[in-house]
Amino acid sequence: MQPIVFADLDDTLFQTRAKCPKGSQHKLALAAISSNGHHSMMTPRQVAILDWLLSTSQVIPVTARGTTAYGNVKIAFNSYAIVANGAVILKPDGAHLKEWHDVISKELIPHREALNKVLEIGRQGAEAGKMSVRSWIVEEMEMATYAVFKENNGDGKRLAELKFEFDDAGWIRHHNGNNFALIPPPVSKRRAVEFLLKKLRSESGDRPAIGFGDSASDLGYLNLCDWWGAPSRSQISAMLNVPSKTFFAGLA
Repeated sequence: MQPIVFADLDDTLFQTRAKCPKGSQHKLALAAISSNGHHSMMTPRQVAILDWLLSTSQVIPVTARGTTAYGNVKIAFNSYAIVANGAVILKPDGAHLKEWHDVISKELIPHREALNKVLEIGRQGAEAGKMSVRSWIVEEMEMATYAVFKENNGDGKRLAELKFEFDDAGWIRHHNGNNFALIPPPVSKRRAVEFLLKKLRSESGDRPAIGFGDSASDLGYLNLCDWWGAPSRSQISAMLNVPSKTFFAGLA
């Protein structure tokens, strides 16, 4: 029975060159290209782990990347993919999974105005604080899925200074490195993983599920899996105070 692996991408399976360990720069493999030139790379160990997973499991990426950014990933995934923080599920042929789109698109309609509002609030706050940021709403098939802010000339620490005062019941505020996202209630990696896992198990039996992720926002879907793991240098490992070794937790 082939396991199903739900794996986050950025800072889990790969990372930008600047985040790669010193001494490994000449051994890196290209994982994803970026329009700003800060391409994502894999260390030899990450390549070995991914090769092992792809040869033994059904690997399903679970990423905040939208469809376009996911298209810049150069890894030969051949199954489903959960993108845009769970707002979209792509089928193996790259088409949107209609049954999930029908659910999420209706639920997101009431949140478009609020997303426009938080984008404006964040931009005004950045200007007032003399913080250079870039920000946008991730759009997928005419759906406004979530808002994202990144520092232009920093490591993202100052993004914590942005204040958002609005009716945010059920919203997720995710800050990890140079990425700050405000995600409306219908959108979550957990919901998408739960939907797809139920579908796959109904089609091919009660298969084991394994999850990999690096940030606190990944814990929602990781806890749906039978086992999960996180890189040793990650937000999750820092939260658990696990130094210098890979954390791997088995769930009952």
